Amino acid sequence: MRDDPERYRGAMTAGSRRWNWRDALIDVAPAVGLLVVGMLDIVTGLSAPTGTASPTTAIAPVIIICGALLFRRRQPLVAFIVVVLAIVLPAWLASVALTYWGEFVPWLLAGYSVARHERRLWRPLVALVASAFTLTAIALRFPEMADPGDLLYNGAFVAAAWGLGLFAKSWAAYRDNTLRLQIERAQAEERAGVRERTRIARELHDVIAHTITVVVMQAGGARLAAAGDPAAAEAALAQIETLGRDSLAELRTLLAVLRSPDDEPGGTAPQPTLADVSELCERMRRLGLPVTLRIEGALDAVPLGVQLTAYRAVQEGLTNVLKHAGTADTEVVVDRGALGDELVVEVSSSSGTQQVRLPGAGRGLTGLRERVELIGGTVSTANRADGGFLLRVVLPVPGRPE
Repeated sequence: MRDDPERYRGAMTAGSRRWNWRDALIDVAPAVGLLVVGMLDIVTGLSAPTGTASPTTAIAPVIIICGALLFRRRQPLVAFIVVVLAIVLPAWLASVALTYWGEFVPWLLAGYSVARHERRLWRPLVALVASAFTLTAIALRFPEMADPGDLLYNGAFVAAAWGLGLFAKSWAAYRDNTLRLQIERAQAEERAGVRERTRIARELHDVIAHTITVVVMQAGGARLAAAGDPAAAEAALAQIETLGRDSLAELRTLLAVLRSPDDEPGGTAPQPTLADVSELCERMRRLGLPVTLRIEGALDAVPLGVQLTAYRAVQEGLTNVLKHAGTADTEVVVDRGALGDELVVEVSSSSGTQQVRLPGAGRGLTGLRERVELIGGTVSTANRADGGFLLRVVLPVPGRPE
């Protein structure tokens, strides 16, 4: 699998992302549901229409409005403007009735979506001001809507939808920040443990070096004294035995400290492989990160060292998504390809909804790059056109897939 990097980056900057059932549930279901209810409202009269025109005159505006809701998350302000224009313009330029379920309720959903999904604060304010002008225009066009009580009632619903959207955005930001802080704390504790184990490893090296030096000297003395002074040779051998026992006890103590808390009691824990990537993705899902995993090609024959590096690449990529994009839609791809001479790992995420990014030391990608380059691989990153981020790791694989 040898892709042209320029062609690959061009495809990613086009913002292409696989559509999944979650998109269908969030984007399509409300639009289709309101369209069906709006049509039932027109046909059966679930609610009294506004204006003297036939309710069937609202069919075209209802279709336009519900169609605009399909884009309420990707282009919230544009979808909202389409909704209010589809309400106001037909009412003023033609004799068109206004309906509750097909127009007013979608208007509330569009206003909520602007406040919830727009990153810049001025855009929800624009939507709120546009809603006020829309209410005024409806009141001027339909005298029955000009009653102060009706204006206050409808305005309260519009303001409530807008405020609920802001609350949902703030809650999502709080949730993502809390999750990232937990990850940062866990990583800081892990780094502190690694530093401590590194210090102990240096002490272990000093102990081994000192012990071997003394043992070599005593053994040399015992060898020289063996023929002429057997008692001195025996004493030297006794010192070697005592030193070896003491050093062995000290080494066992240090090794117990060096052992990771995740290691099994009977020995060191096995290093993760590509078979553990699905479990890693599942743990991330439990943390709130929507992850889809796609594995292609034969991975059984991939060397364990390459598998470990690929696993760490996925781990680093998912951690970065949680730290910098929050609970954004994420896709993990592990592909050996048809040729089988390289393993490609991709972690691609959408932009998410996080407003404040947590500062970090930036050592994760640096460490991953060093690890990958040690085995002859490459690491590349790219920003997607939709605001998301892509991490791509290519690892050489000796041999052919079986």
